[in-house]
Amino acid sequence: MINNWLKFFKLNDIKIELNVIKEAIFDYRSDGKELMQKLAEKYGLDIENEKDYENLIAKNNEEIPRKGELSKRWNYAFHGCECGFYNKKDKQQVEVVLNNHPEFGHIDAWFLFSYMETTEKYKKQIEGINWQQLQPLIEKLYKTGEVESVNK
Repeated sequence: MINNWLKFFKLNDIKIELNVIKEAIFDYRSDGKELMQKLAEKYGLDIENEKDYENLIAKNNEEIPRKGELSKRWNYAFHGCECGFYNKKDKQQVEVVLNNHPEFGHIDAWFLFSYMETTEKYKKQIEGINWQQLQPLIEKLYKTGEVESVNK
C-alpha cells in the first residue's frame, strides 16, 4: 500500500498524483518504442537487430534522412543522442533517448514533461508545474520500485 505522503507529491500548493506520473512514464515508453519500430520499418530495418539498429541511427548513413516524415501524422528528427517525434495533428511530442534500445525507456524529466504537456490525457494534470518538479517524482517512483530504471 502506498502511504499518503507517497500517493501525492505536493509542490507549491500543487498536488500531483504519483499514479498519474507513473502511468505517463509507461505511456511515454510505449509510444517511444512504437514510434522507433515504425521508423525502422519505414526503412526496412528491425530495431531488435543490433546491426539494423546501428544503421538506423548512424549519422553517416545517407540512406536514412536525419529528419523527415514518418507518416502523414508524424515527423521525426534525430538530434544528439535522441530522436524526436512530432505529431502534426495533435502537436504531441515524444523524445526517444537512443542509447537504450530496444526499449527506449530512459526517463528524462524535460522530455517526460514535454510529452505530458502535449498529450491530451495528461495536460490538465501538470498545469502549474514545471519540468524540474517532475525529477523528484521520477526518483521516488524508482526508489519504490514502481518504475524500473533503464539507464545505460
